[in-house]
Amino acid sequence: MSLSKLIKVSFNGLVKHKGRTFLMMLGIIIGIATLTVIVAMTMGAQKKIMQNIQNFGPNSVMISAGGGKGWGPADEKTTTLTLNDATAIKESINGIKYIAPFTMHQEQDIIYGNKNTTSMVIGVTPEWADAWQWFVAKGDFISDEDVSSLSKNCVLGQTIVGELFGNQNPIGETVRINNTNFKVIGVMKKRGTSPLGGDMDKRVSVPLPTAMRRLFNITHIGMLRLYLDDPNRLDEVTKSVTSILKERHHITPPEEDDFRVTNSIAIAKAVKGVSQTLVILLGLLSIIALLIGGIVITNIMFISVNERRKEIGIRRAFGARARDIMNQFLTEALIITISGGIIGTILGIALSKGIAFVKKMPVAISWESFVIAIVFSMLVGILAGLQPAKRAASLNPVDAIRG
Repeated sequence: MSLSKLIKVSFNGLVKHKGRTFLMMLGIIIGIATLTVIVAMTMGAQKKIMQNIQNFGPNSVMISAGGGKGWGPADEKTTTLTLNDATAIKESINGIKYIAPFTMHQEQDIIYGNKNTTSMVIGVTPEWADAWQWFVAKGDFISDEDVSSLSKNCVLGQTIVGELFGNQNPIGETVRINNTNFKVIGVMKKRGTSPLGGDMDKRVSVPLPTAMRRLFNITHIGMLRLYLDDPNRLDEVTKSVTSILKERHHITPPEEDDFRVTNSIAIAKAVKGVSQTLVILLGLLSIIALLIGGIVITNIMFISVNERRKEIGIRRAFGARARDIMNQFLTEALIITISGGIIGTILGIALSKGIAFVKKMPVAISWESFVIAIVFSMLVGILAGLQPAKRAASLNPVDAIRG
């Protein structure tokens, strides 16, 4: 039997029993739609996270006060990192282009006129901008003179500017930070979201000595950022920094480190690992749904074979071979699953875009979703239809005609 005739006969067999055909297709549609949504949302989230990691910056090593295996800002009460540590690292390791000690304090009151907000306040040195490769969009950044004179100048992130000033130019205006007046001398370029999901533009930068002495009365720093000449030395420098700080802080096994060191490569690997694990787990759930759909198809097709015994017998009587009968039922299963896969993919894409619109979540629609749907649909179709097709082909033509 030619392929075109086989498809025609199989299609006609399915059309005669529309309700049964739709029921068999439904499980595949649900499974493929779920898989498509998972792939689109996972790829979108991974893309967004990798963009956030780019905001963290390449060629960079971060040292945080406090122990543990996580990464991110240190607890404000942790006092294990000092300016002397920064000096020792700078003097001991070659290839550090910029080194920027800074301190970060969350949820500080920022007031301008009758408007107020809360923001992270960062005490920085002039090298901070170069270490982050993040510069002002207008005005000036913190200078050496600001640091040496403990000036009360500040630089605002774009989110703060929007919240306090709207479209007004903030340069030269005065804001209050924890009851201390600061003059706005600059506005940072927009940066976006951090790897941890925070708004990097919702922050205020002040001179580091000013933050330490006038705002927070501390003698320690929270973090150190190193910017290297050669990104290939990230792991090497990370190990060297760890060794230096262990020695300076008199840490010996089995004591835990009272600092954390990480770099952009390590963060990217960690995020990819979590993302891949999530994809595998959610993908397994979708595959289980598809397998359940395949089982439903198999059972319904067995029922269909029994109900269509006379049709099978008549076809055999008019010259159809057992192989033709087997191919017909196998093709019917493939038509059901591939059609269900296509419909499921379209439904999944629509659902993904709907979720992205309503929940403001990133999604990434790509050709991989369609390929995955077709491949899985064909596999389920073959596996689900094989045994019913064999049973249909094995029926005795005379017994089949009798029903």
